[in-house]
Amino acid sequence: PGYEGQWCQTCKNCDKKCGEIRACAECNLFNTGPGKYTDTCGDCSYLKALHVEDIRPNQYDPRKSKTISQNGTCKIVDDTGCDLTFWYGYEDEYPENDSDDENDDYYYEDDEDDDGTLVVWTSNIDKVCPPLEDKDVAEACSKKTTCMDCSRSPGCGWCSSPHLEMKSRCSSIKENEKMCPTERREEKFNSVPTIIKESKEQTSRWSKAQLHPQQVELAMNVGDIQYLDFTYLFISSGTSLTHDLPENVDLKIFSSCGGDNLLTEISRCSGIFNGVTVKFYARFHLKSCPEKSSDWEKSYKLTLSQGDVLDIDLKMFCSCSCDKFSTDGICRNDKKTFLDINPCAEKNSCSECLQDSACNWCSDSKFSYFDGSPLPRCNNDNFFTSDLCNGNGKVDPPRALTGSEDCSTCNHTCSGGICEEHKQDLLDLNMCVSQLTCGDCMKEDGCAWCPQTDGAPRCNLVSKWIVGNEKRNDPNKHECQEDLYVDRSTISTDKIEFLQNSDYIYEDSPMPDMTDNTVEITMKEGQSYNLELLLKINLDHRNFEEHQKFDEVKLMMKSRDEKSLSYVKLKYDYVCKGRKCTNDDIVKNLDELSFSASIELTECPDRG
Repeated sequence: PGYEGQWCQTCKNCDKKCGEIRACAECNLFNTGPGKYTDTCGDCSYLKALHVEDIRPNQYDPRKSKTISQNGTCKIVDDTGCDLTFWYGYEDEYPENDSDDENDDYYYEDDEDDDGTLVVWTSNIDKVCPPLEDKDVAEACSKKTTCMDCSRSPGCGWCSSPHLEMKSRCSSIKENEKMCPTERREEKFNSVPTIIKESKEQTSRWSKAQLHPQQVELAMNVGDIQYLDFTYLFISSGTSLTHDLPENVDLKIFSSCGGDNLLTEISRCSGIFNGVTVKFYARFHLKSCPEKSSDWEKSYKLTLSQGDVLDIDLKMFCSCSCDKFSTDGICRNDKKTFLDINPCAEKNSCSECLQDSACNWCSDSKFSYFDGSPLPRCNNDNFFTSDLCNGNGKVDPPRALTGSEDCSTCNHTCSGGICEEHKQDLLDLNMCVSQLTCGDCMKEDGCAWCPQTDGAPRCNLVSKWIVGNEKRNDPNKHECQEDLYVDRSTISTDKIEFLQNSDYIYEDSPMPDMTDNTVEITMKEGQSYNLELLLKINLDHRNFEEHQKFDEVKLMMKSRDEKSLSYVKLKYDYVCKGRKCTNDDIVKNLDELSFSASIELTECPDRG
């Protein structure tokens, strides 16, 4: 059963079995994987792991055994990027005393209640790894001719400096750090999952959030593997886990599903008692970049069958900062510029753009690069920036406009959006001029809104407006004929200490009255504001466990307004003794714990 083919050589259920045994097999054979991550290799005594190179004459060899059954083959990518193959089977007569001495007696396990001893084995030739030596990495990287290809190659780094003459600008990350100025290195992501939202707001004192955290941010390079820990409080006895991640992201979820079960790959946990919290480990592997650039930054969902959702904001490093109009960085070995490979970007208006059938225009006011900097609105149809335009804002008729046609006609209109641009605004990184309403203008950093102008855009950089008695002889500045609306957001720059801090506030605690801990903040939508928060560790009032780690102390937002937290995003890093906390930091060894926090109003509530 479970096998097919003329000689029963094909295992129909091997993928499932590989998921069940992977954590233990990978950990014991290769010292990597989820078992290594969770430090549970010692729980894997149920299987025997063998390297065929270590098998000596007269020792047990699963490849030659006539009593092994239910064989299968597993192929995986480990946490270091190596392609691994291992085999498994159940041995009815596995020797307890596996000596190579011919005079030693063999003693075999004899358990009629199971399938025998699970044996896993591999060989050195079945572990294929990317280059490890820096010179080998550098040689492989040097074959990449563009920054985009370089950025998608694990271990490679690109130097965009126009002041250096280089045969190949792609090298190993180590070599790039030696030869390239810091400000000209195309730095890849270097992060772990960031918790954006730890818990959801309680609708009553008795409504407890089951899923922690609620929202995370992942920033990944091609080839990266990241683990995300999350927990779920069971009310029903079981739950299934599904996700909508794209095919280029491999997600495996591991858990013991509570109790004494072993760590295995799962898609469902069942038979869990009410009130039990189970820990899960999600393993993300970014295999490649999506074809469409609009998918390089996107939000996805990990959904539990009871309706709880973990939101995953995924950023993929798939292009470089030199892949923009507003830079002098070199992004290709052949030194072709942004305009050389995207000539449509030279055009300044929608009508001019669409007279070329190879071009399309983006009228969306939100059109920008991933870092928020403006992009030319006219782009070649096959150039990656074209996909960054919101579908409703893209103007792309099936044929080129004739001399008598323009972008004001109903079939291909830019009406209601942006119909022309000035390249100097792109060079100035001026996103203000693309904002069409006062509300949108106020969301952008450094912008001011004028209700009545002399023909200039109503939204512009503050530095572009004539203020007070300033002279009116600068052609790059404009006069506002009414009162100018500017950013009035405020936030404390002082380190803020938690006061009256004698006990924890738990998730199911009512909202406390802590007037000493109040900070006035005025925020505008879309902007991040930094806060320094300080927690003094008072061991006399806190029941810390002996080895409780720093990251078990969490910040959680609470509010008397049950809807308010849905508009606020909180991120934070831990600071221990003036530096970033490490795994060696435990609470009992700290006098204080600091949080370097960032808070953002993601959208304005409907009511004031």
